[in-house]
Amino acid sequence: MVKRVSLLVLAGTLAVVFHRLLTGEVFFWGLPALQFVPWRQLAFDMLRDGYLPLWNLYNGAGAPLFANYQSALLYPFNWPGFVLPLAWQMSVTAVLHLFIAGWGMWAFTGRLEVPALGRGLSALAFGLSAYLAARLGTYPIISAAAWMPWLLWAALGVLTRSRRRDLAWLALFAGMQLLAGHAQTAWYSLLLVGAFAAWFTFTRRPANWRRLVLVGGALLLGAGIAALQLLATGELLLQSQRSNGVGYDFAMNFSYDWKRALNLLSPNVFGSPGSGTYITEGAFFEDAVYIGLIPLVSALAVALAWVWRRLRRMERPAYWETLPFWLLVVIVGFVMALGKNSPVFPFLYEHVPTFDLFQAPVRWHIWTIFGLSLLAGMGVGAWGRGKWLLFGTRLATAACLGAVALALFAPRFLPPEVAVNEGVRVIIQAVIFTGIMGALAGDLTLVQPEPGSRLYRWWSAAVLLVVAFDLGYAAQGLNPTIPAAFYDRLEADNTASARAYWPEKTQETAMYERYLPFRDYRVAVENRRAFRASGLPNLNLLEGQPLLNNFDPLLVGHFAEYLDQIEANPAQAGTLLLAAGTGWIVDAEGSRAPIVPEQPPGAVFMDAACWHPGNSSLKAGLLAADWQPLRQVHLLGVDDCPPVSDESPAQAVVTSVAETPNQIIIEVQTETGGLLYIPNTDYPGWQAFVDGQSARILRANLAFMAVEVPAGANEVRLEYHPWWLLPGTLASLFSLIVTLVLFRSKNPGQEG
Repeated sequence: MVKRVSLLVLAGTLAVVFHRLLTGEVFFWGLPALQFVPWRQLAFDMLRDGYLPLWNLYNGAGAPLFANYQSALLYPFNWPGFVLPLAWQMSVTAVLHLFIAGWGMWAFTGRLEVPALGRGLSALAFGLSAYLAARLGTYPIISAAAWMPWLLWAALGVLTRSRRRDLAWLALFAGMQLLAGHAQTAWYSLLLVGAFAAWFTFTRRPANWRRLVLVGGALLLGAGIAALQLLATGELLLQSQRSNGVGYDFAMNFSYDWKRALNLLSPNVFGSPGSGTYITEGAFFEDAVYIGLIPLVSALAVALAWVWRRLRRMERPAYWETLPFWLLVVIVGFVMALGKNSPVFPFLYEHVPTFDLFQAPVRWHIWTIFGLSLLAGMGVGAWGRGKWLLFGTRLATAACLGAVALALFAPRFLPPEVAVNEGVRVIIQAVIFTGIMGALAGDLTLVQPEPGSRLYRWWSAAVLLVVAFDLGYAAQGLNPTIPAAFYDRLEADNTASARAYWPEKTQETAMYERYLPFRDYRVAVENRRAFRASGLPNLNLLEGQPLLNNFDPLLVGHFAEYLDQIEANPAQAGTLLLAAGTGWIVDAEGSRAPIVPEQPPGAVFMDAACWHPGNSSLKAGLLAADWQPLRQVHLLGVDDCPPVSDESPAQAVVTSVAETPNQIIIEVQTETGGLLYIPNTDYPGWQAFVDGQSARILRANLAFMAVEVPAGANEVRLEYHPWWLLPGTLASLFSLIVTLVLFRSKNPGQEG
């Protein structure tokens, strides 16, 4: 009964909290609108038009689309969006992954032989945790995190039984997580699986090293399933601004402040952006750690009980065998999440690879939350009925009720200016909620029937319902929804074919102050029409309006350098924007002003080429006051730098430029030949053909492309053919076939 009740309570709570999705509304706050829905919409539109979704021609002067890891185009749970209303499907799928996460915790704790009530407690604590619920709009994090318990479930199966089917499950879940689109979460998860497998092996006598190797082999097979995506993203990573790691300040962004650990006791002790009462700096969704008061008390109780019984050499339940490992996981996760607020993470950043790849150390809390959720389930074994426990519970229950009474009456005795203070009201509400939940927990302890009795099943169901109410209440307002019409295509300005550009400060002001302030999610709901019409990156993709900006975690490195030049040199910004094929600059309201009277050409023959021995010299040329970007191009190489002639040659002109996904076709008229400059991002995989003959692509003006065109040429065609497409496809198919074979095969001596 408890099994059915646990999963039904989890599903029911999700249905209640996110009931607006059942009426067709969708998520939109933050990244769903600024990244995930536009990327996926662009990709599916390309597929419908018969193109592979390899290249985004609208943002960043052209940018990889498939290689963009968070677009997650190969993740199977994203495919229904091809036929279903996309934004709605993505919203529902995100909630579905919360259920998958809780279900996985139920399965893993079952394999650890945790009692049924403990399994339900762990499932609710993880699946409904604030860590996941508050981040729900970051779809790839939720998709990747949902497979963490399933990976551990499968790994434990390999370590204990070594069946081929367990290997297949582990490979499949690893592949799913690596395709889900969030490298940071996948890396932390795979580290946890590896650490658990190693610990499990080392603590067994005799150690079965073969099974540990099998775990590693299955994870590699999972990486093979995701090979196509990993090869594409790996190339982008090596070409990106993160190829040599991220800077210290960026890496330490969103470091956890230990004072925020109060959120373990109460979800809204600092207020909630869902109600506009968030009273501190930072992002609520990054700091969220609440797993419910009862699960937290249960986790702390089992830790104390384990120490006590170990000191007293008392018998411990068999499922406590892995408990020390999960205690260590909680401690490590918490310390790592502190980031710059402890000496540990900065040391690792300086000396250990991978710690300089990501921002937001606070995301290490996925270890903290996972470990606490597991300990909460194991804590059922410490939930007894001893004399002193009942005595202490009565005192604690009375204290909780007293705190609620004091909080309710406190405003009457406080000075008026204090009573109306927003921070004071937030704290009072937090005390009331925590006091009520504490009193309920105490009452449940006091009325606890004997395990095995008929009443125990009903009591267990009541515990699960209280935990679900607690976590459901905490999740209220953290993911606002609006009608799906928000994502409908708006009437595009067809006269503005040239790219537009949002200056960095203008873009940040519009995003984080005007439309998406972290303190109050309601602002975005109230201003959703203006937000949608703003054309912020990447909302522009929904109308197919080109922007020089690209709101993507990974930018092509030399393109990012070019943007840095624009931002750092306002006096030359207009010239640099013109050289990037940009004709408009955008203000905070989304209004556009032309940079030059005429739209910049999509391609142009250059009168002169200036060669530079290195990047520093080339950048100096780009910033020269007399540079004429439509007549002179700057290139890397050993040659001279002739001045621009006073007369422009008329022997070579561009008659048309047609840009389609993965291809650019330029019609030209040439008599003497010349250098054709195309202000699109230079990136591996682009190939040039002049009248059908292969031609060399030169990197021009730091970030873009140029092609040498001989006299008499008529057509220049550029096509995107990435090297990884065929080998990646073959590797993924082969790995998937091997996994399916493992599912179908039996171990020697195993009967059907």
